[in-house]
Amino acid sequence: MSAALVSPTAEQSRYPGAELEAGFTLLEVMVAVAIIAIAFVSLLSSQSQSISVATLSRFETTASMLAGQKLALLQVARFEEVTSAEGDFEEEFSDFHWQTEVAELSADESGISGSGEMLKVVDLTVSRGDDAAMVYRIRTVVMAAIQPAKRD
Repeated sequence: MSAALVSPTAEQSRYPGAELEAGFTLLEVMVAVAIIAIAFVSLLSSQSQSISVATLSRFETTASMLAGQKLALLQVARFEEVTSAEGDFEEEFSDFHWQTEVAELSADESGISGSGEMLKVVDLTVSRGDDAAMVYRIRTVVMAAIQPAKRD
């Protein structure tokens, strides 16, 4: 049997007698670290955006519930008592602020003849803190109770 001649690799010919060790070069490690860093930054960016969307969604849900509660109170109030006002919600929602702007709705504006002084438009705004993104607005129309006609 004859021994096969193996030509030395470039590394072996440069350093005769040196044994080669398996491993990564500094350049390979730097490229791997750069790829991991890019992936990590992308992941953090999407996580941050997800938190922002969840925060806004939570506000929208809470504000619509509070607005519904306030509108229900306006619906059961006497027509004369529905006026512009503002205030804060109570208990666990004390950081939410509400404001109503009430205006008479004329027959020309509503398109309903004979509705003068029977309709009011109510603009309700629910906000949280000073953040302009945390504002919820809703508009509704309130109608006066219809009085039955007098019989002669």
